[in-house]
Amino acid sequence: MSQGQVTYQMQYAASAPLVVRSPEQGRGDFVVRLHPDAEGPARDRSGRAFHIVPEGYGEHAPLARVVTEQTLARPGGRPAVYRVEDPYGTPIGRITLRRRPFGFGRRTRWTVEPVTGPALRGYRGRLVWWVLWWPFGLPLSLTWAITSIFADDGDGGFRSPRRVIWRDGSGRAHVVFRGMAEDYRVLTGGWDPRLITALVGLHQSFDPNEAAPTGGWHKG
Repeated sequence: MSQGQVTYQMQYAASAPLVVRSPEQGRGDFVVRLHPDAEGPARDRSGRAFHIVPEGYGEHAPLARVVTEQTLARPGGRPAVYRVEDPYGTPIGRITLRRRPFGFGRRTRWTVEPVTGPALRGYRGRLVWWVLWWPFGLPLSLTWAITSIFADDGDGGFRSPRRVIWRDGSGRAHVVFRGMAEDYRVLTGGWDPRLITALVGLHQSFDPNEAAPTGGWHKG
């Protein structure tokens, strides 16, 4: 990976979605498709299993696979754990999702653990925006949702804070998801694009953008 900033963005299509990696400087875009793995384990609503495949090569030529190690329990219960590995089963990293019980200051946490390199933790939304969301944003969102139902316009409504900044143990930011732009910016070099692509796919399956099919791109 080049040392400059790199942006990842999911693009939805009629079939499997694309993840496009665009470096600020370097060798052009890197485009892959995400294909749900019908034979993956834990086939329930919180199970996720998919292949990361170079665009144009077909779903049977994966660069990496994402496998569900542990499915997500109710908020406050066990976290969801996903293993990312290469086509030969060699580990690339692990991604964990932990959902907190619904309440003030309790944010969803994403953890990325590469085989080599620092582990990163990211929390959904900044605390300052959550402080404003509970007294003002939540009532507005409910009002908007009710109005949309009666208007039958299918509008997604006013969403809660979504920005995620993944930081290492020293507090240094490495990856940022910008909810308004719907992109993922990798701020530091050395990250395996397959691991970042897996993170994009998992994150978008739980927190999809408005262009995604109802319920997110991954059904399972």
